[in-house]
Amino acid sequence: MRSSAFIGCVLCTACQVAGNSSAGNKTSSPLKDTSRLRERTKASAPTVIQPSYTVDERELVPSLMNDASAWRVAGGASGGLKASGSAFLSAVSQTRTIAPNLLRPHRSYRLSFSARALGTGEVYVGVKFREPKESKTFRTFRETVKGDAVRTYQIEFTTPAYVAAAELFIETKQAELELNALSLRMREPLPQTQPVTSWAGSFVPEGYGLVFNDEFNGSELDRRKWFTRYIYSGETLDHLNKENQRYADNGNHRLAGGTLNLTATRLKLSQPSGANYESGMIRSDFTLTYGFLEARVKMPKGLGVWPAFWLNSDVSESGRFGWPPEIDIFEYVNNGKEDKPNQLHISTTDTPGEPTQFTFLHEKFSTRIKEYFAPFNFDEGFHTIGAEWTPRDVTVYVDGLKIMTSTMRWVYADGTQAGPAHVLLNLAIGDGWAGRYGIDDSAFPQAFAVDWVRVYQKGPPQSRE
Repeated sequence: MRSSAFIGCVLCTACQVAGNSSAGNKTSSPLKDTSRLRERTKASAPTVIQPSYTVDERELVPSLMNDASAWRVAGGASGGLKASGSAFLSAVSQTRTIAPNLLRPHRSYRLSFSARALGTGEVYVGVKFREPKESKTFRTFRETVKGDAVRTYQIEFTTPAYVAAAELFIETKQAELELNALSLRMREPLPQTQPVTSWAGSFVPEGYGLVFNDEFNGSELDRRKWFTRYIYSGETLDHLNKENQRYADNGNHRLAGGTLNLTATRLKLSQPSGANYESGMIRSDFTLTYGFLEARVKMPKGLGVWPAFWLNSDVSESGRFGWPPEIDIFEYVNNGKEDKPNQLHISTTDTPGEPTQFTFLHEKFSTRIKEYFAPFNFDEGFHTIGAEWTPRDVTVYVDGLKIMTSTMRWVYADGTQAGPAHVLLNLAIGDGWAGRYGIDDSAFPQAFAVDWVRVYQKGPPQSRE
């Protein structure tokens, strides 16, 4: 497991130890698997499911420019109106709460504004979504205002499940902002899919349609789709447990040849905390509840690496934020002894009051340590790891080969339905599992290579009306 219980909504240490006992689990007899999912071709490509809803074209902030007092100002400075009617803002942070009934969940919006920055510092304008309990942000969409010439900017985003604590914000750092116009309107759904040039290596059950994907064919990471820190601690958490890396944006998300390389580097100087590495992770803005997910990946080499592909709960429609649940589609650990390059750890959190049952097992899957032993090394080539997630269970596939099915319900610790899941891929380094027998510094820099990530669901999305 990659995360643990919350104390005051702060993520605590995870229970992630090789050799876990599965005491209490009811396990069926291992079965020899003779069936595989069919590899897709262009002719058998899944359909693409596009979200839809009726667009409400009303302007949502019509009086903003005429009422500077509507801004809540932090830092001691104040905003004012110029004779032209534009707002002149110089505070460190200024926010305006968006009325809870203006934004609707799972809708796309366009924030447009004309502005210029005065000074040598930085100015940001955008939208934040906060969870209600501690008012920490869990989604931030922003644009940097550059230069002293008036320019028009646009920020397009899709709202999360919880929108009651949304706000417009302006942040200035040693600069001032002249804001000449601002508009916020609903727009048609933002596309969540992109063309697939090849379906080779894709294994999708019948009846599923593509709802989200990234083929990583650009020159840089698409920040409209991905965040690069965990959702916790106001979107700033950069590690879990006692990992030896910190997630950063220092060349850690490299795109080349249609592949994303989540790259880990060794720092020149050792840190007192032991966090001697920088690495990369991605967390999707897109969320889902149930479906089929797959990623085509190549694992890094070297002792002490810990890449993973997993699902964690986002904020629910009521604003609830918590852990569990969690699905580890795979964790790959190379500690040189108990965990080697031909093994994948696969697990889910337990459903409260319902002991996990394995209803299907490949003969090479161990329920005691929850690991699959492949006849090849995962660091020697690309392989596709997929998972079918239903209200009842989770089934994991490797290159279309069915590995295991275990019962699991997507609920919080009290048994109530959890918020939708976001998708995570990351390259951790060290900790007491991957780094149990040391870390091979001679292997750095090294990367967890992701060819593509694709998410599918059955039928049209649930009505958003």
